[in-house]
Amino acid sequence: MEMLSAASVDTFKNLVWIVAVVIGLLFLIGSRVHTPSRIAARGLTAATAGTAAFAAANLAVVFYILAHLMDPRWSVGRDATVESPELSAGPFFQPVTDTLNDVLDGLAGSVNNVIAIKNASLTMPEFIFAAGWASLALVGLAVANRILSSIIEKEHMKQIDRNTRDLADIRAELGLSPFQDRKVRVR
Repeated sequence: MEMLSAASVDTFKNLVWIVAVVIGLLFLIGSRVHTPSRIAARGLTAATAGTAAFAAANLAVVFYILAHLMDPRWSVGRDATVESPELSAGPFFQPVTDTLNDVLDGLAGSVNNVIAIKNASLTMPEFIFAAGWASLALVGLAVANRILSSIIEKEHMKQIDRNTRDLADIRAELGLSPFQDRKVRVR
């Protein structure tokens, strides 16, 4: 993930779209389809895959942000970090000022952690909402896929019936016995 260490929030947004488009286009590749329903099914499958990739990539960015909370990229244009002052004194008070410096450094570190979490939590909702909308779109695409697959299944059944009738006609023309339609029982 060192490649992503220099990526900005806008770069992450662009990468999410690139991943979704590439995955969707990969699902368009395949054997040629000729029927309109098969063409629609291929396009719908590509849209479903691209949408799923979009949702997954957005969630991956959220997890990346969570794994790198202290990264200053999430605070661009937001709250600055706090630095503790260095206390110094003469040699007699040096142990006391060293202890106070340690306490102040710890306090400043804790405040910076809270600031980093706040800044990251202001960046993450964009990606979470995008993933949510994509997930909602996936429900509609899944319903459309199911409807289209039932239409294709009906077309296949009609084609099988036509082929069976054609085979029966050919057998009758050749003087062969009629085609016996046997039902297979499952035991």
